[in-house]
Amino acid sequence: MSAGGDGTIRIGVSRPPTPPHPIPDVDGGLVAVIAEELGFESLFYGEHPIRPVEQAGYGVHEHGVPFFQDTTVMLARATALTTRLVVGGAVFLVPEHNPVLFAKQLASIDLYAGGRVVVGAGVGWSRIECELLGGDFDHRWAQTCESIEVMKKLWTEKTVTYAGEFFTVPPVQLFPPPATPGGPPVLIGAGLSRRVCDRIIRCADGWIPAFVTPPTVTSGPATVREGRAMLDRAATDADRDPSGLQITAIIRGDQVDGDTSTREVVRRDVVERFAEAGADRVLVSMPTVTDEATARAALERIAASVLR
Repeated sequence: MSAGGDGTIRIGVSRPPTPPHPIPDVDGGLVAVIAEELGFESLFYGEHPIRPVEQAGYGVHEHGVPFFQDTTVMLARATALTTRLVVGGAVFLVPEHNPVLFAKQLASIDLYAGGRVVVGAGVGWSRIECELLGGDFDHRWAQTCESIEVMKKLWTEKTVTYAGEFFTVPPVQLFPPPATPGGPPVLIGAGLSRRVCDRIIRCADGWIPAFVTPPTVTSGPATVREGRAMLDRAATDADRDPSGLQITAIIRGDQVDGDTSTREVVRRDVVERFAEAGADRVLVSMPTVTDEATARAALERIAASVLR
């Protein structure tokens, strides 16, 4: 069974679906305080900076791109208000960030948090959002891999240069560095294919699969087991240590944005099956919450079900 260094399963929570507009997200810093108090290992939030008006929804975001709070700001607030909670973006939409500025922001948060940041890297599904914020939608994965390479160089080298298809960096320096040796781990958020596996081996430190409906949660452990085996083989072929590749699995279940009804809480045995399949960390998605009271109640229900 994959587990933390003390032998326990790493169990965290992932961001709640956005509440009904125009109710704003509950402050992620407040959610972090409650999560740490209840004993969760981590808290991860997804990202959508803006909502295109003339674009249909997709997947769990059936009503359109949701009105999320800024995830980088949320990580800064969460780490400032907690002492041990691991925080992450799951996922950051990397093509929408300048990699030099993003590397600086993440290094700063990780430094002052004492090394508690994980970077989930994804590309998103909205062409409008991606292109408005500087991404090349048709080549967004290639752009993302270059961004990760630039950030890792800035986190680990004294003077950095880079010449790629999307970014050219003259000799520059970034200081202060992150607290985590080598920089915060970067995990690719996507369905695992041979191409995605190759991207992880080339530029990242692991994988974030998300299981967003009851059927996919049921079949999720088998998917994680297959993914772990694929990553192990690819790492060995590339002379990388397979044990250095992390898997953080997100279990969302039957939730949609704006639905404030109480859904069935994920059980501990479900979390254990994901860990036994090879997940190093399992994140249980919160339901939609609208204020501090509903956030605490939701986290307490999840804690009672999955933490021991």
